[in-house]
Amino acid sequence: MKHFNLAFVLLFLAACQQDQPATQQLERASFTVREFAPEQQIKTHQMAAFVVPTDQATMSFQVSGLITEQMIKIGDAVNTGENLFKITNPSLAPQIDQFQSQIEAINATLEQNQLELERVSTLQAQQAVSQNELDRLNNERDNLQANKRSLEAQLAQAQSMFEETLLKAPFDGNIADIYKETGEFINPGEAILLVGGVSSLEAPLYLPAYLHSNLTHGQQLQVKYHEHGMQATIKEISQSANPKSQLFKVMIDVPIEHNIKSGEKITVMIEEALGMYHRLPIESVIDDGINEPFVLLIEIQKVQQVPITLIGIEGDQVIVNLGHNNTINVVTAGQVNLAPGQDLSQP
Repeated sequence: MKHFNLAFVLLFLAACQQDQPATQQLERASFTVREFAPEQQIKTHQMAAFVVPTDQATMSFQVSGLITEQMIKIGDAVNTGENLFKITNPSLAPQIDQFQSQIEAINATLEQNQLELERVSTLQAQQAVSQNELDRLNNERDNLQANKRSLEAQLAQAQSMFEETLLKAPFDGNIADIYKETGEFINPGEAILLVGGVSSLEAPLYLPAYLHSNLTHGQQLQVKYHEHGMQATIKEISQSANPKSQLFKVMIDVPIEHNIKSGEKITVMIEEALGMYHRLPIESVIDDGINEPFVLLIEIQKVQQVPITLIGIEGDQVIVNLGHNNTINVVTAGQVNLAPGQDLSQP
């Protein structure tokens, strides 16, 4: 660490100065003291994430069949409802024809039944036929109508299945990947292609608990994309960690700026509140390889050696816990000219 090397340099300089003329004694005895107060310390973490479309769909057919047409290729832009793939299933069209024929036959039977009902109703009014015959014809009409409704429902389902032989884009987007080609046979639900939306982007983050706890829904985060800075918004925060990784998933909205594209890397800045600590210049810390790292404080004209607990390092500064919650006077230079317990009020 930087302060370890500094201690060695300072000790080396002190040894070299022993042979210097007396005129250098005042310079060797000099030191620098600065005042430092504890402050809420913030550590900024840089988390990598990869951008994905907010709308993303793995497309598949709901029926089996042979792929006969492929209308798109990877990278193509598509509009909502645009045809993508077509398959052929020889069993679907005959089913539709069969149901239509059966419905036509029932309609013909219903017409005959209606004519017979009108005739029998007239005769029954004249008491020429029994009520039982009229009831029989009414029951026959009801059964025919019920069968017709059932066949119409089956026809609608068959027609819906037939429409499933044409795969269409669910939203405006780009073809991200294609898994099948013309001539291949596919089963229901088998993945054919991946479509990514173009209207909005997002990025998932996977964070440890100590960072996850600092975030809130709707919070703005600073994001870097290449040399560009952007503002992203937290849209989802998982309240439970992945059992294997022990990480929490956080989803952020990423603005479409600077020609950013799906699949590209961004860096997300997340701040961690460390607590109330002192931030000191790194050269104020001494590590002689024997004692714990320490700093020299001036308290009531006396030199105090105080061990530190390192919290973090940022550039040429260190965040340390000194066990003090008040303002302190720290020796930042000339430590080799001082000794712990030295009384500075004495000449």
